[in-house]
Amino acid sequence: MSATLSNASVFTDVNGLNAIRQLGREDTSQAMRQVAEQFESMFLNMMLKGMRAGEDALFKDNFLNSNEMKFHRENLDSQLSLHMASTGGVGLSDALHRQLMARYPDEVKRPAAQEAAPVSDGINPQRRVSGRPDYRPASLSQPVSGAQPVFETQQDFVDTLMPMAEKAAARLGVEPQALIAQAALETGWGKKMITGDRGEPSHNLFGIKAGASWQGPAASVSTLEFRDGVMQRERALFRAYESFEDSFEDYVQVLSSQSRYQQALADPAISGGFGHRLQHAGYATDPEYGDKIDRVMNSPVLRGESREAVLR
Repeated sequence: MSATLSNASVFTDVNGLNAIRQLGREDTSQAMRQVAEQFESMFLNMMLKGMRAGEDALFKDNFLNSNEMKFHRENLDSQLSLHMASTGGVGLSDALHRQLMARYPDEVKRPAAQEAAPVSDGINPQRRVSGRPDYRPASLSQPVSGAQPVFETQQDFVDTLMPMAEKAAARLGVEPQALIAQAALETGWGKKMITGDRGEPSHNLFGIKAGASWQGPAASVSTLEFRDGVMQRERALFRAYESFEDSFEDYVQVLSSQSRYQQALADPAISGGFGHRLQHAGYATDPEYGDKIDRVMNSPVLRGESREAVLR
């Protein structure tokens, strides 16, 4: 894919643009980056054309100002525009990329309207910008067996999910408490899980959205989404699983298969813990997302204090 994408920086190769479209099915952020660079290259090319027009007026009688020379010069300017845009340009592509990702963020989002029970420090499940729409039936598109699980206490939530979190965390190279903290933040310690129209359980612990590539069941949920800084109610589709084990497995696959998450998890230059790295990679738009996960990780139940108190 990378070799094909490099062709998008050759103005004569139209197939390079098709590669960007294909990339959009795999990595939304990177595809938006490529689109932004293409737009900036068009803008730069228009600037160069304006400059050349002034040059032609001044040197109309110059023997170098021939039609052949203009043809080759236009080709040079087109390639130069693409090269400049892909190597930083004037900053237009960076600004455009941020705007595009605000309107069409990654699929890994959660239903922002889930007014979950507060976690121990009083924070509610994370508000996030919605992802791209996926036109599926507005209910569980396939049945998911079992009744909606209920966690009686926060300790019950931790005890039930910790074995699964340990396996997933080992594959990601993070602490299992970090995954439990994120799931607690997303679901209000399991009190406000995503469900189908008839209350079918989704077992979705991390708010992963049902995008175009998802072939499994999906739950349609009423959400509050941020659009251009304004919160509004919408319906969105989120992945549904047969079990919590499947939710952890899919979560690991999502983080492992997308380069921006791998880079964020491995980059020593990113300060903070697991939540801050997810935030840096674009998992959530809330600037306090990492801090909130840290606060949940430092809650008594995840530090083991509540269990120690019971044993004493």
